[in-house]
Amino acid sequence: MNITVYHVSCEEVKNPSVDANGENLGFGKGFYLTNSKVEAEALARKIADKPVINVYEFNYFKTKNVGYRFNEFETYNKEWLKFVVDCRKGKDVTADYDIVIAGGVNDEIADIVADYENNNITEEEAVEQLRYNDVKFQICILNQEIIDFNLEFVEFFEV
Repeated sequence: MNITVYHVSCEEVKNPSVDANGENLGFGKGFYLTNSKVEAEALARKIADKPVINVYEFNYFKTKNVGYRFNEFETYNKEWLKFVVDCRKGKDVTADYDIVIAGGVNDEIADIVADYENNNITEEEAVEQLRYNDVKFQICILNQEIIDFNLEFVEFFEV
């Protein structure tokens, strides 16, 4: 079963790469996607003059059943917070995981994480603030093999 996913960029991306995004991001260095067209469009309007949304079909179940190493968070919690902070500090998570699926780090979430990182709030306060946010799932593919065999480019469109 395929899941439609979206990647925001300034150009068409027919051949995605795990090296597409920079270091120290919320889930590490990888290729970032969302399963929400609405979220993709909202992000696209923020990042570029002529943003493009690339659409792909992702074979989630095949990827899951082949034995790739998943790190999935259903909610924002202490484990999610620690993982994101470690990634933002440059921890290479590719030794442990091939794909991360979790609540994304939008501006509001990033502010909470930054307050925690800067010791302005405690871990408990951060988790309490996070729990009031809807989880908008983000997918970060860390293993190029997953992209090559389980992610199929469909189309792109300008926003």
